[in-house]
Amino acid sequence: MVIPEAAEMTICLSHADPQEAQGTAPFVSGSPRLHAAWERARHQVRGFAPDIVVFFGTDHRRAFREVIPTVAVALSASARGDRGGPVGEYRVPGHLSRTVAAGLVDREIDAAIAYHPHLDHAFGLTARDLLGGLSTYPIIPVFLNTASPPVPTFRRAAAIGHAVHEVLVESRARILYVGSGGLTHDLPGFYPLDDGINRTEEELNVRNARLNSELRIPGLRFTSEWDHELLAGLATTDHAWLDSTGKDIARRGGNGANEAITWVAAWAAGQAPLATLAYEFDEENSRGMAVVASEPPNSVPRGRV
Repeated sequence: MVIPEAAEMTICLSHADPQEAQGTAPFVSGSPRLHAAWERARHQVRGFAPDIVVFFGTDHRRAFREVIPTVAVALSASARGDRGGPVGEYRVPGHLSRTVAAGLVDREIDAAIAYHPHLDHAFGLTARDLLGGLSTYPIIPVFLNTASPPVPTFRRAAAIGHAVHEVLVESRARILYVGSGGLTHDLPGFYPLDDGINRTEEELNVRNARLNSELRIPGLRFTSEWDHELLAGLATTDHAWLDSTGKDIARRGGNGANEAITWVAAWAAGQAPLATLAYEFDEENSRGMAVVASEPPNSVPRGRV
């Protein structure tokens, strides 16, 4: 008994690094429950054995700096290797990426073409830790701007995801939709406009640390309230919650919470409720992290149509 030939599945997760030891990096969680959810998600991916992975990801002003599109589809891509992520080339089916980009434009979504972006850890960590590597499966990278306001609304993200589904639904393929980022966390270093100067990773880290200390509002703390509101919406197929939960995201969940735009796109593409495999909230750092997934398709004998 195996997964049917034509099927869709969705997994969204925070792009922390489950391979690093507890406490060695600012975005690593030591929760055994969260690590178990990562492993469960990896197991589901292996069992699903996707023909195509549509990866809705973002960027931390490394790949896109001087011109930042709202949505861009990569025809090929490499991994930058920042924050301990992998380096190398993604296995991108360029012809299919171009089909997706053209299909978005046909549906009145102005998608840009990215010929060979050097994607950062927003793609790289999840590609390694969820998918098993940059080239394990064919990956269509779909960049969504979450770090450089104005960012797309939840409604727009859902429209983008739904349009991708419409383009690919006739492919008769097993498609995994991935959303990577979020949840509640505040990174003030994102918001000042980039000056366009090429900086080393060390220089970027020093700059962002300074900006964090200078721009963080004293005493500003976040709770898990917005995260739970988001997870409740993703657990449905109803779009009514998008407007309320998608309002004033940065103030309610920190500017890093905008990364959940990728989750909304993946959720809309997969057109199925997403169950929370694990969620935790770090009170000390006001940071939420989660893994959510749709139910794996019913197991039936596989056969090429």
